[in-house]
Amino acid sequence: MIRYLLIFILILALPTRVLADLPKLGDPTHKELSPHEEYLMGKKFFQSIKANAPMIEDLIVNDYLNSLGQSLVSHSDQADRQFKFFLLKIPTINAFAGPDAYIGVNSGLIINAKNESELAGVLAHEISHVTQRHLARAMSESETSPAAIIAAILAGILVSAQDPTAGAAIIYGSTAAMAQSQINFTRSNEYEADRVGINLMRKSGINPEGMADFFDTLLRKSESNNEFSQMEFLRTHPLSSTRVAEARNRLKPQDLKLPRDSLDFHLVKARIEVLSSNSLDDYIARKRATFEQRHDINSEYAMAFAYIQQNKPKQAIAHLKHLISIKNHPWFQLDLARAYQIKHQYSESLKLLEKLEKLYPFYLPVTADLSRLLIQQHQYKGTIQLLRQALQHKKHPVLYQLLAQAYFSNGQIAAALENASYQYELEGYNRLALQQVENALKQDDISNPMQQRLESRKKSLLDELKQESNLY
Repeated sequence: MIRYLLIFILILALPTRVLADLPKLGDPTHKELSPHEEYLMGKKFFQSIKANAPMIEDLIVNDYLNSLGQSLVSHSDQADRQFKFFLLKIPTINAFAGPDAYIGVNSGLIINAKNESELAGVLAHEISHVTQRHLARAMSESETSPAAIIAAILAGILVSAQDPTAGAAIIYGSTAAMAQSQINFTRSNEYEADRVGINLMRKSGINPEGMADFFDTLLRKSESNNEFSQMEFLRTHPLSSTRVAEARNRLKPQDLKLPRDSLDFHLVKARIEVLSSNSLDDYIARKRATFEQRHDINSEYAMAFAYIQQNKPKQAIAHLKHLISIKNHPWFQLDLARAYQIKHQYSESLKLLEKLEKLYPFYLPVTADLSRLLIQQHQYKGTIQLLRQALQHKKHPVLYQLLAQAYFSNGQIAAALENASYQYELEGYNRLALQQVENALKQDDISNPMQQRLESRKKSLLDELKQESNLY
């Protein structure tokens, strides 16, 4: 009872606390949000989630999710827009689109999806909410301020993170939920997102039947289970038999010939199951029983990855070598390199990672693991060269973080601080980025070109912070 009382207090208090961190955009009635206002809200929205909800930061999982999402986005009418997909460690089935193309997915949704087509269907649906500007229009047309709307969305997400089993009465009794009910996507929005999303899947070469299948499963479960019918996804994405039927009617005969699944999906699903498990011993026992019956790749990989999380490299190595003999997947080799490191066989790990880097140049999970091992082995110059080359292909906070670490370990303090500032800026923390720039400018090892570069960035960051303050 105390737990539920605390959750109820959290729900009531959360909008005010989150609201303090969101931009006050004035009277929003019939006023279209500017791109900069939406960018600012998106940044604060994501920062609030990161600060309050458990996230799965696994690079392989997140790279897969973003690659799948971007493949769908590339066929939309906003193909040049950078969407941001992220994964929350929450067992309930939900996904949501926030401001500035931030799309969150609960781990429970991927665990409950049967194949890649079902996951892609949900992503395509959320992408379509963004490209059709459903949330932006709702914020512009509502009498509630955009900041309050985003605070309400955050409250719903964070309450679920605190206690996924919280009763519907508690959720519906909160001020956050009442505000949420005012901005839930309308049924016409949902039909439009289905229509546009199915077309995105078709253009991306993914079987769009997965969208209808997933919605049909949720609908059937909700009709037979009252508790299931109250889950977040159905409250924020109203489903009906008519809507599911219309989704199926939009399918074309040639759609059914498109692939609906991939090995990568099931390997990612296994990683998420392991990272979400409360008891790895029980999880391994279940997967071992499944593997003994079917001898399938997915169950064996799940066991191998679970052994890595338990710091049991001997068992992990045995399974991973067997998997590699069946299918030489890069993730099997990457996890084998990690298992070698746990076993302190650093030369074997380094040899494998260097081979992977040549085969898959600048693939983020490989580059990051290789860089960490090189830093551990005090090979700072090689790490710096590798990371600088990788950053020419893709700007990512992890790469800047590792480069800052390599520079610091090599005694290049100004360069370390400069790269830390890039990391913070990419993560949306401009004030922290500015602090790193100012600290770098005070270092003795700063060169003239770096000083000029940092002075320019300092001015840009100050201008950005000033623009932010004008919206508060």
